[in-house]
Amino acid sequence: MATSFEQIFVYGSLKSGRSAHHLLAGAQRQSDGWLDGVRMGRFEGYPMLWSGDQAIDGEVYRVDPALMAQLDAYEGVPNDYIRLQRQLRDGRQVWVYMHPSAGL
Repeated sequence: MATSFEQIFVYGSLKSGRSAHHLLAGAQRQSDGWLDGVRMGRFEGYPMLWSGDQAIDGEVYRVDPALMAQLDAYEGVPNDYIRLQRQLRDGRQVWVYMHPSAGL
């Protein structure tokens, strides 16, 4: 059976050169990307996105379901972050971790 892959947009500690990037060691980097309609800040010391009127740049990775589950655990889904599907500026649909209030 073929493994289904998803694309995830990362913007904080998971980006290249950042403290948690090692968690993406098994992922394939696709490209950079821009996410509009957000506001970036910090929550309890961690980078966090909320819905807003700004844009941020990040990296897009192709991940399998097992790695996505590991990333969810690292991000504390669903209590600390939630994972939502959003559309990048170039039209691609990606998963992104955001503050739980963003899903309301």
